[in-house]
Amino acid sequence: MTIDSPLRAMFTTVLRHLVVLLVVLGVGGGLVGYLSAGMPGLWGGLMGTGIVAFFALTTTVVMRLTADRPLHVASAAFVGSWLLKIIIVFVVLVVVRDRDFYDPLVFFITLALAIMGSLAIEMSAALHARVPHVDPSQARPPGQDPQD
Repeated sequence: MTIDSPLRAMFTTVLRHLVVLLVVLGVGGGLVGYLSAGMPGLWGGLMGTGIVAFFALTTTVVMRLTADRPLHVASAAFVGSWLLKIIIVFVVLVVVRDRDFYDPLVFFITLALAIMGSLAIEMSAALHARVPHVDPSQARPPGQDPQD
């Protein structure tokens, strides 16, 4: 059994909570969408949840995989995955823009709720994470610092 670093543990917590949020929102959004707008409402709820799931889960997985890497590697992975996700979501939204199989209002409301929920989860995890600001293993004893 390996012990996760504090950052990996934080991203694991985020991942777990995001999965729960997305399942609840997917079922709830789909059900409320179906009851309010029929099948287009169901598709709107599922699509809104799916887009946020794609964005939030891939970001969390990339950050968890690169948590112990140097900052420039983690940053490059984050920005690269973000650009790729923007392109994919843009293409998907352009393709479904003029379709009538989904309800745009249900899609938007579900998307907004999922985004706010995922941000709340990420902020809560970051605020409660026990990530040290200083790595004690890298600290030098007094008098050995070149700036002393």
